[in-house]
Amino acid sequence: MTQKSYLLTGIASLLVNIGASAQAIYKIKLTNLENKKGDVYIGWYTNSSDFMKPAKATLAKIVPVNGKGEVTVTFDKVPSGKYAISAFLDENGDKDLNLSFIGKPVEKYGFSNSVRPVMRPAFFSEAAFEVNGKNGEMTIELK
Repeated sequence: MTQKSYLLTGIASLLVNIGASAQAIYKIKLTNLENKKGDVYIGWYTNSSDFMKPAKATLAKIVPVNGKGEVTVTFDKVPSGKYAISAFLDENGDKDLNLSFIGKPVEKYGFSNSVRPVMRPAFFSEAAFEVNGKNGEMTIELK
């Protein structure tokens, strides 16, 4: 092999290793479920225009609660980047966060960064955090 071949092989190997390390495992613990039944919907979003629109989530999981007080959900291979998470407990099985006639959620919900606005949903910018290739964990208390 020539020096050029060794150099190209080394660079290719380095790029593969960098790409592999740019993904992380993230554990999201959802608390305050109050031993209710239903499914928790968890969505990861990469921009404000898609935030809280489950069909537009970059990463998503639906996890049965089955009367537990909390659940931990693992997301494998999360690419590096900026994300905001929203989650809600679908107690009645209609696959939607139900609202009262004045627009207030009647099912439990929560956001990354423990954002808890009083009279409005969280903004993407408030809930956003960085994933940088390192494994991590986060707790989201549903309210």
